Amino acid sequence: MRLGKRKRQPHDSAGSIRLGRYVGPNSMRAMVKAQTRDLMLEIRKVDESNKQWIIDYLRQDVVRHVFAFYDLQHDPEHTTMYAAFEDDDRLSGYILIYAALEFPSVVLECDVGTVGKLIEHAPSDHFIMHAQSNLLAEVESRFPNAKHYIENWMMVKKGEADFSRSEHVRKLNAADGSRLTALLPSRKDSLRAVDRKYADWVRRMPTYGVFMDGDMVSYAGSFIQTPQIWMIGGVYTDLNHRNRGYATLATSAITEEALRKSDAAALFVRSDNYPAISVYEKIGYKKIGEKLWIDVGTGMKP
Repeated sequence: MRLGKRKRQPHDSAGSIRLGRYVGPNSMRAMVKAQTRDLMLEIRKVDESNKQWIIDYLRQDVVRHVFAFYDLQHDPEHTTMYAAFEDDDRLSGYILIYAALEFPSVVLECDVGTVGKLIEHAPSDHFIMHAQSNLLAEVESRFPNAKHYIENWMMVKKGEADFSRSEHVRKLNAADGSRLTALLPSRKDSLRAVDRKYADWVRRMPTYGVFMDGDMVSYAGSFIQTPQIWMIGGVYTDLNHRNRGYATLATSAITEEALRKSDAAALFVRSDNYPAISVYEKIGYKKIGEKLWIDVGTGMKP
């Protein structure tokens, strides 16, 4: 808030001046409340003594907590998590660091009053953070050089999808690793660590490709599978084969398998990627929220 002609003094009854910013009485009360709550928080590292309790808590809303719910159970070797508890032992948020990728992937799930203590456990640099949009100011104060993008969180439930099918689409196997390698070098933001492991990636993750004249021109896969929800990702079409419906075919195929085996499928897409959003809406995906994709020193984009 900018001051008008009247200059308030540091102890003016209507508010205070802090570091050149006017803080009104309501903001002051919120700050005091947040500071008081901060003192009441206890940060605990998730380990074998409390992991099952945390998983049972996350199970109450797997859609919201899908990354933590999955990583804690299926890749604990690469997963570190700190949880914030209030004095009544109520879980009020967490930060999860997944270290199996080229750069750590960090999930920050909490409210503004909790973020201060949790963010202390984030890496110092070179990582990607996923967080709620209302946490941006707190994250940028901690990492002032970070770049952020807004992603739409989209989901389709069983019975709500409209699939496109074609004889040119099939599920990939390990032998298709070289074909995926041939497709992805044109992807400027591809992860080098993933590039070296395409065959293993296809072996572990359900993935579908679109083939034209023997060449793979588009693909889509799922990197998380639970009975409640599958996360869809890696959707990509060769630059010379776009606007022909191939991404719709690939995404339809993986979504169809997802909805045979789980209650829903979800994905994230940059909010300004209108062609991709149109593809997903055509299949039946609907926006259910927004998330921040925050680059801290990696130079990557979603």
